[in-house]
Amino acid sequence: MKSMTGFGYAEGAGKLGFYKIRLKTLNHRFLDLNCRIPREMSIWEDKITSLVRENISRGKVEVRVEFEPQEGAFSVEANMVLARSYWKALQKIVQELSLLQQPGLSDLLQAGEIVQVREQSSLWEEEWENFYPLFKEALCSLISYREAEGAHLREDLLSWLKELERLTGEVEKGTPLVQSYYRNKLLQRIEEFLPGVKIDEALLAQEVIFYVEKSDINEEIVRLKAHINRMNELLSQDKAMGRELEFILQEMNREVNTIGSKSSQVEISSLVVEMKTVIEKMWEQVRNVE
Repeated sequence: MKSMTGFGYAEGAGKLGFYKIRLKTLNHRFLDLNCRIPREMSIWEDKITSLVRENISRGKVEVRVEFEPQEGAFSVEANMVLARSYWKALQKIVQELSLLQQPGLSDLLQAGEIVQVREQSSLWEEEWENFYPLFKEALCSLISYREAEGAHLREDLLSWLKELERLTGEVEKGTPLVQSYYRNKLLQRIEEFLPGVKIDEALLAQEVIFYVEKSDINEEIVRLKAHINRMNELLSQDKAMGRELEFILQEMNREVNTIGSKSSQVEISSLVVEMKTVIEKMWEQVRNVE
């Protein structure tokens, strides 16, 4: 199990400069990847995103690379044809308008595109071999962080799941008392509204059966146990499971709500409140599981 929260860092030098790589992940329903790298490294973006997608399936991922170039990383060139054309145009403006101030180098450079940085794509293609181990180091650091956080999440989930299993067992123990509960309740109401009236036992039994069938929660208990077993099984595996855990908790919550709506027993209603609290605690943890 991995958490969606994590951080990874690596730094080191290549042939073209020094790199600082930061990887940060946060909770997100799907994989949301944001790659912030220097423009000259855009040639690597597909490779970087592929590496991330191979190792992370869920979460908001931010990739940030800082680069301090060395000499030789770029080639700066002057477009002399364009410079001469701009210079002639500037001189013509001065002559036509009879300006006193003569154009200078700063005016020429403001024209733009005269001095250009030429990126040497072949050098950057070769530089990937130096950058890749650094990025891999940062990625492994991130994954280790997420795994450590995931281990804590697993422990918490197993603890809450054990408590839910205990509460389910307590609810199951209370189901045989439903019949006597409704019988006593009906007798109490009859005595309250019709004191001294002789009770037809057959009719009373029929009414008790009606309420018992209406409030039968055995199916919900069976399904709830199945969900608990499935979650225990998932938590023993090492794979992305966040979405399935969310689905299971959704189904657990549905079964517990049904138990609460069917049962009027104070003891079971109290247990239902505890069960819903436990499921909410589990939701808080699962929202951070990859």
